[in-house]
Amino acid sequence: MKQLGRRTTRKVTWMVVGAGAAMIASSLVERSLDAAWRAATHRNPPGRPDSPKTRWNEALLWTAATAVAIGLSQVAARRGAAIGWQHVTGKKAPV
Repeated sequence: MKQLGRRTTRKVTWMVVGAGAAMIASSLVERSLDAAWRAATHRNPPGRPDSPKTRWNEALLWTAATAVAIGLSQVAARRGAAIGWQHVTGKKAPV
């Protein structure tokens, strides 16, 4: 019974570490994307796609760039967290 409790605790801890790493990475990428958009277009990124001020091409480009960048950053962050987990604990991250 003790083994089951320890395994559950490791899984919960890993879920917090992995999710935390992904959230931090997403936040950093979002800020970077905002700054890159401003530098490239000299305007703020599209805020609301349903706003009459937002053009279709801008809304689609912003959505695609954001989705790809945040998705990749989350994968990289979780992978980095798994490597760190293995380094610290000597075991692979629980699945």
